Amino acid sequence: MSTKKKYLLLLTFCILPFTLCLSQDFNPPAPKKENEKKPFWSWDKVYGGGGVGLWFGSSGAFVNLSPQVGYKITEKFSAGLGITYMYISDKRYVPPIKINIYGGNIFSRYLFTEFLFAYAEYEPLNGNWNTPLSNERFFIQNVWLGGGFRQRAGNSSLNIMGLWNLNDEGYVQNPQIRIGINIGL
Repeated sequence: MSTKKKYLLLLTFCILPFTLCLSQDFNPPAPKKENEKKPFWSWDKVYGGGGVGLWFGSSGAFVNLSPQVGYKITEKFSAGLGITYMYISDKRYVPPIKINIYGGNIFSRYLFTEFLFAYAEYEPLNGNWNTPLSNERFFIQNVWLGGGFRQRAGNSSLNIMGLWNLNDEGYVQNPQIRIGINIGL
């Protein structure tokens, strides 16, 4: 295995444990009265959170801040949006690489069962993807599809997702595994 692949594998396993997704989950709904119609908009259906990823080492650093806000449209379907900032530095190259990436996302989640869900996300990211060859910034368009498992504990849960990027430009590797803890606020 080449040194570059070893560093990439080590980087992946170092970042994964520090990636933490915090978001509000919902208390179980109160029993409905017959003929009671809930309004479409309610602050009870809004949730927030997102992701945080950190890695620091002698060869570089990685920081990912991705807050999200979602809305529970039905009992099984929710959707929302978020913003993303990433900082990547790698001192192994000459000159050293320093990249600031900005973007956002629109996501949706559908619960098939209490523990199994489908997930889709559109994520445009703007960055200097050809560093150090060029200073030109441009957008890449990521479309993530996949699903995951959710283990609830009260109004909190542990989520594990496997996502595949339909963008084949080669800037992001497949699959992406996301592990998060949702904590009800």
